This record gives sequence, C-alpha cells and structure tokens, in this order.
Amino acid sequence: MSWRAYLFDTVSGQIAQQIDLPAFTWSMTVADCALSTTKSKDVGEDEIGGLDLPWTAIPGNTPEERARAIQPYRRGIVLCWKTTMDEPDSLGRPIVAGIIGVRSSKRGSVSIPVMGLKSFLNDRVLATEGRFGADEGHTSRGGLALDGLSWRAIACEIVRRCTELKPGGALPITLPYLGEKGTHHLPVENATTSSTSTGEKKTTRQSLPDGSIETTVDGDTTTVTEKHVKSQTRQVTETKPYTAHTKTGTVTRTHTTTRTITLRRETTVKKTVTVRKADCTRVSVTTTTTVDTFDDSGAKTGTTTGTDGPHVTEEPSSTPVTWKDFDVANHKCGDLLDRIANTDGGPDIQFRPRLIDSTHLDFQLLAGSDADQHLLQSTRLGLWTGRYGGTLHDPQVDRDGAIQRVYMTGSGQDEATLCALAEDLSQTETSDPLPLRETVQSETDCTSWELLKADADAVLVANGRPLAQWSGNIDANDVDASGMPLHPLGSIWPGETLDVAIDGFPDWPDGTYRMRLMQMSGDHTSLVKLKFDPVADPLG
Repeated sequence: MSWRAYLFDTVSGQIAQQIDLPAFTWSMTVADCALSTTKSKDVGEDEIGGLDLPWTAIPGNTPEERARAIQPYRRGIVLCWKTTMDEPDSLGRPIVAGIIGVRSSKRGSVSIPVMGLKSFLNDRVLATEGRFGADEGHTSRGGLALDGLSWRAIACEIVRRCTELKPGGALPITLPYLGEKGTHHLPVENATTSSTSTGEKKTTRQSLPDGSIETTVDGDTTTVTEKHVKSQTRQVTETKPYTAHTKTGTVTRTHTTTRTITLRRETTVKKTVTVRKADCTRVSVTTTTTVDTFDDSGAKTGTTTGTDGPHVTEEPSSTPVTWKDFDVANHKCGDLLDRIANTDGGPDIQFRPRLIDSTHLDFQLLAGSDADQHLLQSTRLGLWTGRYGGTLHDPQVDRDGAIQRVYMTGSGQDEATLCALAEDLSQTETSDPLPLRETVQSETDCTSWELLKADADAVLVANGRPLAQWSGNIDANDVDASGMPLHPLGSIWPGETLDVAIDGFPDWPDGTYRMRLMQMSGDHTSLVKLKFDPVADPLG
C-alpha cells in the first residue's frame, strides 16, 4: 500500500501523467482545531507541500513540455492511496488534491507550491456578471439576494456564481445542495439584511376568467384575496303577443326573447395572510364559500355560507441577505465560504476529491445541514491506545484553561464601533473558583450586531470550560489477522467521529471517548497524524 501522484487539468479534472514525488507533506482539515480563543472555524483545506523536485521527475522532453506539464493554475496535483484491495490498473483513491501555484525554477530542480481549492477560489469574486459598473454614473447598484436557503445551499450558490456562471470560470466541482431550503436566522457577513417593511401600503388586482386576485402589501403583512365564482344557469325562451297598429288596421304579433336565469351561484373567497416576523413566517388561510339558490324564474330563494379556517402555520424563517456589487472587495469566494462556516451554527464545509471515472476527478462540496452542522458519516470507526500498544500510536493530550468573558468589536469608528459581550461567570463564583480570564476579538468588517453577538457567544461556548485536545498517529498500512487493512486512507476523513478507547494514561481516566477528527496530516510514508477536536477536560 502506497501513494500515487498524478497531474490533472484544473478546468476539466482530466487526469494527466503520473508524477514521481520522492518526498512531500500533506494535510487536510475540516475546520480550525487550534487550542486558541482567536481561532476561526473556516472551511476545510487541503495542503500539499515539500515539493522540491529534480527536473527528471517532471514529464516532458523539451522546455515547453516540462513548463506546460506544471503550468501554474492550469494544472493540479492529486495524491491517491492505493491498497492491495485495488485493481492493478486502478489509480487508487484520491485523498488530497490542489492547484499548482507559481513555481520557482533552478537549473537542477523546481519548487512547486500547491494550494487547496478554497484558496484558489479566493481568486474568484462574487459579483453580478455583466453589470459591474454598468449602472448610472458607472456605478454598481445590483447584487445577489438570497432568501429561505440553507447555509450549505447558499455556499453552493456562491460557488456556482463564481465558477460556471463566469466566462472561463468552470471548475470540476459538484454542488449537491443547490436550492435546499433552510431555517437559519442570521445574515451572512458582508451581507445586508433586507426588509419588506416600507411603511407604504400597496394593492394590486388581477382579473381572472372566473374572478380576481387582489394582493395587498402593508409592511411585513401580505394579504392575498383570491375570488372564484361558479354559476349554474339555463336559457329561457319566452314568446309574448303584442298589438301593432298599421295602415290597414290593428294586428296581433308575437315577440320572442331569450334570457339567462341563474339557478345556483357559488362564490369561493380564499384569503391568505402572510406575516413575516424576525424568527418565523406566520401564514393564515381562511376559505369562505357562499352558495346562492334561485327558483325557476331566477328569483333568489336563499343563501348559505360556510367557512373553513383560519388554518395557521408557522415556519422558521431565514433572514434575506444581499451581497451588493459595490462591496466586491469583501466578496472573495473562499472568504465568503469561511464566513458561512464561522457563523454560530454554520456548517462544516469541505471540498473532497473523488474519481468520477477512470480518467477524471472532481471536487465534491460536502457540508453539514442547518440541523446538524457536522458532516454526514455512514460508519464510525474505533481506535485504542493502552499501556502496551494500540492502533493509536504516540498519543498526546494538550490542555488549555477556560475563558469566562469575551469582548467582541465590529465595524465602525471610535464611539460608533459595534460592541458585543458574552460572559459566563459561574466558574468564578464556586467554593474553589477559577480565576477570571478574558479575551478580546475584533471583526472590523462585521456590520450586524446580531452576528457579532452570535460570534462572541460561539467563542464563549467553545472556550468556556477547561479544554483538552488529543492527537496521535496511525499507520495506514496496519492490517488485521486476515491481512485486511484496518484503516486505510479514504476510510477516515476529517469531520468524522471516532470511538477512542484510552487505558492507562497518566492523567486521563480510562474509558472509551467519542472524539471528532479535525485534521489528518503526513508525508510520503504511511504514517498519518490525527488531531482531534478539543473537548472538555474531565479532570479540569
């Protein structure tokens, strides 16, 4: 079992030549897992480093061929892990992939930097295509408005607009959550909260073949009155005599008329009132049916009225957000994805490489949902470490103390600066109290107090107790008694939860602990370092 490295085309994802990498380092994350109150969650990132290669390792026989094989941004490198279970002609399983950056060449070697896809997406800007600077006075008044979507659907839409909707912008990225509805409440950073409340009442009316639709918008309340009329009629022909005076005398003639008599009329009025609140949308539907009856002569004989409702439903509502084109300096695609991930309750986001056929790869955007921010996993693997060995080698636990108060500042200057405070002083008020620890953070581009307060709360929740963080190593070549790989690369990914059994560690209670894997890293060997998410210290 070993690594295989291949060049690929950035735009199409087509696998090109295999490339010999005598030494390299790699890392992949699902989020920042540092023991620090200043950490940001961010989007998971892949990294490949240490590529200082002799020219003999680069495909090509001429300067032009070698330069094109590793041309910055046009080509990428994917690392695949191949096991004894794979077919002989298989490429292996893609584990880490990235785009080649600007290389540095010498006579005897070339240094090749490789950036992750999220970093590459920071060279794309979210803006309305074809409209930038096209408004009156060469201004940009447009933007992207989204409402009612999940966080991961917003992330997919941002990526779509920064890739396939731009000329020459296509990238091999799969976006599985486009259009997914969501229930989050906070706007995305660098977005402006939209409101329908204008203080002006507007009414529009639309005629229908059997009725009408009247819509009234009054602030945050929209009333739609839909009216339909069904009539049962019959034609009645009547012939009546009348007397006419002529030159020859008086004569009797007849006059025939046809009229329509209504026998039954049913009027249905459906009234839908939608009230948009800060945290939900309230919809009330009332249907009133009125039936009028008539006799054979068309005279009205009676009226019955029935009412169904009101039927009231409430759904959590998201805050509509708009990214204005004039603010493009804050609209780098990768940064916008980080902002979504960093929001309180924001999902884990990861670009994971995969083979879609024997000659092409793509990157699948994977993300947690609004209900569960963590990535979906189908199975949960286990590791163990004991006094005399285990599958988790060289275990280590690092610790950090609790923070009881978070000061957070946002946009603005001097006295107009947005400020938010999050605190939990309960640990300082016990019989054996912890000393007060405070931290200050600044988000100068945050214009929403609600978002600023949510970020402060998130920092406090993440650091409000003494923390401990485990790390250790596994060998991707480990096998069981039958020779089956125990945990080959591709069977474990950052963001997944593992059961870790700990026995005989000097300052940690024995037991099996559920730990979330945050980072995997290694080199050209089979040794893989695992770093887990910080957890509450049971002895803190």
